[in-house]
Amino acid sequence: MLFANSLHILCFGDSLTEGMSLGRPHPHPYSIALKSSLEEAFPSFNITTDNQGVSGDRATSPPGSFLPRMEKAYEETHPHNPYDWAIILGGTNDLSMEYDTEDIYEALQKVWAIPLNHGTKVLALTVPECGFDDSPITAHGDELNKLIMEHKDENYYTFDLHTAIPFRGIPDKKRSELWGDPVHYSPKGYDLVGKLLAERLTGLIQAQSIDGEVQDAEGRMEL
Repeated sequence: MLFANSLHILCFGDSLTEGMSLGRPHPHPYSIALKSSLEEAFPSFNITTDNQGVSGDRATSPPGSFLPRMEKAYEETHPHNPYDWAIILGGTNDLSMEYDTEDIYEALQKVWAIPLNHGTKVLALTVPECGFDDSPITAHGDELNKLIMEHKDENYYTFDLHTAIPFRGIPDKKRSELWGDPVHYSPKGYDLVGKLLAERLTGLIQAQSIDGEVQDAEGRMEL
């Protein structure tokens, strides 16, 4: 991927990927800042993002449509313009509807499996903090996030969004800047998400590039 000077990223999820927040008619997805930050890190690369965020959607299918949407995304892109990375954020709506945590995790695994089986690396995000104390998201979010963070698979990576941008424990002014409502970020918050994800991807890509160069060198030496 690095040697082709291109980077094609799928941003997949619900309203938190779409970039919505209460009272704002137009979305402001994190993919905007993700792309611009990656372009700064890799100025010679052709970087594209495909935002597949759908408000209200759930990972648990049915009634959620994460799985068929992911299948459709790969039917339409492969092999013509394959994704290098899939950033996947899901579970918020499932938790709010009080689905069992293990069932949500199993549903997410099926969604992750599609890009992984097509040679795409997955960056799975934890469910963000919820500002409602009595919400099932608050009650069971940590359980789901633990499963996401501890999951192991080849080409599977994680980013702890829940910890990176908290709702609680920060000054009120900072909260009002980063959060549009108790569940969704503000445009500034989404921009921060994009920048943080770009930093995570940059580190992973650079590490893989170094590993690849070492492996190539070892291969030549053996010849």
